[in-house]
Amino acid sequence: MKLRKASAAAAAVVVLSLTATACGGDSADSGNGGGDKITIGIKFDQPGLGLKKPDGTFAGFDVDVATYVAKELGYDAKNIEWKESPSAERENLISNGDVTFVAASYTINDERKKKVDFAGPYFLAHQDLLVRSDDSSITKAADLNSKKLCS
Repeated sequence: MKLRKASAAAAAVVVLSLTATACGGDSADSGNGGGDKITIGIKFDQPGLGLKKPDGTFAGFDVDVATYVAKELGYDAKNIEWKESPSAERENLISNGDVTFVAASYTINDERKKKVDFAGPYFLAHQDLLVRSDDSSITKAADLNSKKLCS
């Protein structure tokens, strides 16, 4: 069995999911694209996904997805307020109303479904294991038992 090689972004992400809350809200989140703001949670430290750059701007796949969703809700990109959303705080940020939604790497599971709604996944990172091309000793998961691995 030949193991597939994953791209750097795919290897770094388990599952990306868009966690959404109700889109309607008070006048601060009315979604008319005018002067109103929308607050969106993203990771600030994942290059290629959600990254706060040295100049204070944001880049990555999650930023692009969140910007698209905000536009569909009626918000201009200039009206997005980005809020750092560490993994341990995402559910709190949503339940406390600190963000309208979160777009960041987050595994969807039954326990989390009890706390927040998921509108996804919007990206699946079919993770793979990378091995040297000349190493034929690994052909199945059990072959990893005696190996030193780094993740």
